[in-house]
Amino acid sequence: MADGSGPNPGTIPTEEAARYAAGITDCLGVPDIIARILVARGITTPDEASSFLRPRLGDLSDPFRLPDMKKGVTRLVDAIAKGEKICVWGDYDADGISSLALAFNFLRNLGITPAIRIPTREEGYGLHIEGINGLHKEGVRLLVSLDCGSSNVEEIARANELGIDTIVIDHHEMGSELPPAHAVINPKRKDSAFPTRDLAACGVTFFFLMGLRRTLHNKGLISGHINLKKELDLVTVGTVGDMVPLTGDNRILVRHGLEMMNESPRAWLRSMLGNRIISKGLVNEFALGFIIVPRINAAGRVSKPDPSFDFLVSPDDATALALLARLQKANSDRQGLEKKIHEQIVRDISTNGLAGRKTIVVFDEKWHHGVLGIVAQKLTEQYGKPAIVMTRVNGIWKGSGRGGDGMDLFETIRSLSPLLLKYGGHKYACGISVAEGNIGLFADAFERSVEGPILSRTREVHVDAAAGLDELSAEAMELLERMGPFGIGNPRPNLLLDVAGVNTTDRGHAKITDDNGRVWDGFYPGKGPARMNGPTRIIASPTVRMRMGERFINLSIKEILGE
Repeated sequence: MADGSGPNPGTIPTEEAARYAAGITDCLGVPDIIARILVARGITTPDEASSFLRPRLGDLSDPFRLPDMKKGVTRLVDAIAKGEKICVWGDYDADGISSLALAFNFLRNLGITPAIRIPTREEGYGLHIEGINGLHKEGVRLLVSLDCGSSNVEEIARANELGIDTIVIDHHEMGSELPPAHAVINPKRKDSAFPTRDLAACGVTFFFLMGLRRTLHNKGLISGHINLKKELDLVTVGTVGDMVPLTGDNRILVRHGLEMMNESPRAWLRSMLGNRIISKGLVNEFALGFIIVPRINAAGRVSKPDPSFDFLVSPDDATALALLARLQKANSDRQGLEKKIHEQIVRDISTNGLAGRKTIVVFDEKWHHGVLGIVAQKLTEQYGKPAIVMTRVNGIWKGSGRGGDGMDLFETIRSLSPLLLKYGGHKYACGISVAEGNIGLFADAFERSVEGPILSRTREVHVDAAAGLDELSAEAMELLERMGPFGIGNPRPNLLLDVAGVNTTDRGHAKITDDNGRVWDGFYPGKGPARMNGPTRIIASPTVRMRMGERFINLSIKEILGE
């Protein structure tokens, strides 16, 4: 995660950087290693450092800087006052489902039970005409689309014909034509003045609810306090799940969300802690990215997404535990399907002469459509190439793609839109639909659209600061963790360390010896055994871990440089 996305040392002259670090240390009393890392990341004043280490919810941007926010809030307030039937329509991934849970919880606090619509993968992403017609028959007067709707021009026009107003709350890239909705609240609109462009949909939803709560209070329509802070666990799940940069508003939301999850876990999270799927007090980016989000996504990948939504809004522990069992089963099924498809594609690439292409476009009607995005991501990471994986759904080839550093996948796909029935996504990921006769044409056009090497399987490892192991005190590690949450845009710091020796096993376990003979635990994945018995320089990322109830520092080694 740190590779290829972190700051590069040396961007600030050495003497100037040392002066900035000394100023931060003197004013804030933080260890010098922390000040040096902050300066390496462009944080050069004590005020900037204080704000970064202690981000406040009060520093969040004004929700009314989002386009159409006032129009959208006013329409929903009007619907609430008139008792109109409201439908909230989302998406089947973690971002869409957490957005739905946010809106549902807020409306439930107002005594309103909205209709909930989550399409299956067979039905496809976004709004569809059949569903709009069904809402009309149910008497819905206001449709709120979350994590979708920005490209649903035809569907929203149909809703208008039926007397259904639509509020689009989304974060996907916008086409040249705005959908004819009552309000389109999307930070990626060209006329958006919102500071954080790359919000996840749940982030946009949260800001909408902030604006809605403010307006309801100002109009005297709610007398009690609706605590949005407790909903930050849901914002955190969706934001990390959608892999948006953890900077600006995103970082503030996730930082406070993680605190809420560790200090006051709700029923859904308590079920995971109780089953020891996650360690208590150690809900972090790793737990989110590799444990929580995959389980929320799993139901929608292999079956229907409804259990994931029900899980996140569980009213009690017993309900949450029962739903967790279903998500565990779905996740296990997902892993099996993914492994089988990935192994088949790897064999095909090696035997069918595909290894020499700059892109990977593969398809098979037997593949399960719910895991194609994960497989595409694995292929991109493994081969260093953009990958699109497709299967046939109701006579149409549908697929998911992943790009990477060096290309804008969405814009590339947009340029090939004449060959597609439908497309959507963002810079790093896309979804497409292709007619039977156009698969070969699309694969060739996608290959031609890529000029030169797009990705590199060997990425530069960035170093934040040179340090000694003796600088990794308990205070320094506590403050280092305060630099999180770590992820895209804010990678975990890498340090250049001088050590007395390194010994690694073929399973990646490492023992690092310092100059005082103290042995530190580490991890060196995928490199094979190594033994360095003399003075050695390594690049490693320190992390606080838990073992037998005790905290310890683990060094994730990125490179062993030798003497």
